[in-house]
Amino acid sequence: MALGRRLAVIVASASVTMFAWGVVLALAPLLTEWPIVPRSYDVYLLVAPPASLLAGSFLMGRFTDAFGRRSGFMADMVMFSASIPLILLARGALDLIAGVALAEFSLGGDETTLLAYLAEEAPEEHRGKLLVGVTNMANVGALTASALAILTGLSVSTQRLAFVALLASVVPVIVVTRLMAPESFMWLKYRSWEMVTLSRRDYAVRLYFLITMAITVVLTYALMALVIGPYLFPRLTDWIIFIYNLGESLAGFALLPFIDSTSRRTFPFAAYLGGVVTMALFIPQYVVARGSLVAFGSLLFLNGVFGEMAWAARVVMEPELFPTRLRATGVGAVRATAYSLYVASVFFTASFNNVAYLLYNVGLWAVGLSGASLWLLKGFDTSGRPLEAISDVMAPARPSRG
Repeated sequence: MALGRRLAVIVASASVTMFAWGVVLALAPLLTEWPIVPRSYDVYLLVAPPASLLAGSFLMGRFTDAFGRRSGFMADMVMFSASIPLILLARGALDLIAGVALAEFSLGGDETTLLAYLAEEAPEEHRGKLLVGVTNMANVGALTASALAILTGLSVSTQRLAFVALLASVVPVIVVTRLMAPESFMWLKYRSWEMVTLSRRDYAVRLYFLITMAITVVLTYALMALVIGPYLFPRLTDWIIFIYNLGESLAGFALLPFIDSTSRRTFPFAAYLGGVVTMALFIPQYVVARGSLVAFGSLLFLNGVFGEMAWAARVVMEPELFPTRLRATGVGAVRATAYSLYVASVFFTASFNNVAYLLYNVGLWAVGLSGASLWLLKGFDTSGRPLEAISDVMAPARPSRG
């Protein structure tokens, strides 16, 4: 697939940003092992990312629908750059929380912008491939961060420098590519038009499908890749993040040749059904072979594969199923709903034993499966279709009164 210069700039900027976001996602649980973070602050360090992502997703989604995709890109870039010194110079837990929170606000809000941006700029026949390939860089970023943590685990100062150097290295690429990035042609086209709304029933199906998908993807990734280590297996935190994201990363690359030729009605159902089954297998594994790290790691990897399939369905269909003038706002609102439940779940699961924790995650996968089942029955295949044919119905904007 050949990319024109316009699209290549957007893809390069978005890919580097998603890599950085993956690094930051992994930081919070990894930093709980630093001596400057008292154990009593762990829950607050784990809550800072989703709380900031919630705010960033919603606010930046509205911002980029109002002022343009490029404007959102530039604002996110400034905030992310400001977060790096906060992490580098942190002297205590509160400093780290502030730095991670600002980075998550900017990068989490940036995903909302870039999903809309990429969906609007990508050719229909390659839209899924570009959305999945770019967002999979977040898994690669988290995988890289956990590998660095494993390699530098004996020295906190070396680990801090490694993390900051990794984040700082992407800033020049982000700056250059975003200065070169054009405005979304579709946002320019539709900003002076209003959308004729689809039927309430149609939007109810879309919203239930998207919200349940987001709840499952956001919460199960967080609880099984990021939170389970500090809560249940503190000595294995870096390895858990590494194994789960290894499964997600490899699955993301493996999906690229097929994602645009696979039905978007059946693919989500297969992804969430696989997630429920592999998550449920953790229960007998814990009962029969709780001491087997090989069995636990294998299931973690396999669940990560289905987690990436579910993630792929979400990142492709969120921007497809909202109209242009509300695309980023809709994506941000859906994600904010999921992240609000993520924040609550960090506190809610803090006192869970292992079996209760695993059962809770099975239930979360079942939530996503209910949405995927509804879409299988009532939805339609969006692959290869122009965004206008999926969500945009043009009508002249009404003249302002007065």
